[in-house]
Amino acid sequence: MRKIQLTAFGEPEVLAVADHPEPVAPEDGYVVEIRAAGINYADVVERRGRYRKDQALPFEIGKEAGGVVVERGPRAEEFAVGERVCVVRLKGGCYAERVAVGPTEVLPAPPELTFQELAALPICYATAWYGMMEIARVRPGESVLIQAAAGGVGTAALHLARAHGCGPIIGTAGGPDKCAWAVDAGADLCVDYLAEDFLPLVQDRTEGRGVDYVLESVGGEVFEKSLEALAPMGRLVLIGFSSIDSDYAERIRRVHPLTVFHRSISLAGLNVHNLDFPSRRREWRDLCGFVTQHGIRPRVGLSFALEEAPAAHAALEQRRSTGKVVLVP
Repeated sequence: MRKIQLTAFGEPEVLAVADHPEPVAPEDGYVVEIRAAGINYADVVERRGRYRKDQALPFEIGKEAGGVVVERGPRAEEFAVGERVCVVRLKGGCYAERVAVGPTEVLPAPPELTFQELAALPICYATAWYGMMEIARVRPGESVLIQAAAGGVGTAALHLARAHGCGPIIGTAGGPDKCAWAVDAGADLCVDYLAEDFLPLVQDRTEGRGVDYVLESVGGEVFEKSLEALAPMGRLVLIGFSSIDSDYAERIRRVHPLTVFHRSISLAGLNVHNLDFPSRRREWRDLCGFVTQHGIRPRVGLSFALEEAPAAHAALEQRRSTGKVVLVP
């Protein structure tokens, strides 16, 4: 079986395909044949060896996929051989032709979605769903600001916000092509952060009030301005730090509680990788039901063969991608 397993941390070239033994289904689990694997920015940071302090080689990589059950253990009951499923394996291993998974690492797949769309669904849409529905409790009609709106999570957040009846929906993205993508995905306005400061435009679009909800994944100055963009009773959910720099952690620590108190705003963090969200079946059913009800189709921007994983990671790192980036074994 072909698989990518890191034997060194570093640049994209460390993503080498090699032959590995066939996986065996756990007693209560499955072997899933992967038809498409999703790439997340967390994979990039893991490849560099900077995501967790306990990263040790050899290292499994790839957290989500869409595929078909090809084997099940004697105590596995939920899925049948031949059934289409989503895989969420937060400890990695989805950059492969097949993967062995436990019972909570396999999720029901909305039947209308393709395998590449299924690979784009779990982590990006779960992140956007938890941020909007579970943490910020966004209501229809509330205003929304989505940072990095042309990426995988950003596109998911736009789809969900539009279907939920939010407005105005404002996104930020780097360059006119990415802004066009964001508008097509549901933004009423997309600010090209390479050319303009988003804060004055947000204030103008909301008549000086600010936005009710911000989904922030960039960090640094963008994080600080996103806090400024909040209206009274506004909520900011921080899901990442793609522009991490040497003083980023210090900047986060300098958010004084009195700032939150005086402005009547809320700040929350969200990392689905430590939520064990695949075991939270209720939220997954709610998300999938919402996706099916509103006809949402996750958008795949770039697709690569398994051997092209270095090019896929480079595209994500260099911000050349829109929507979800996937690998097709």
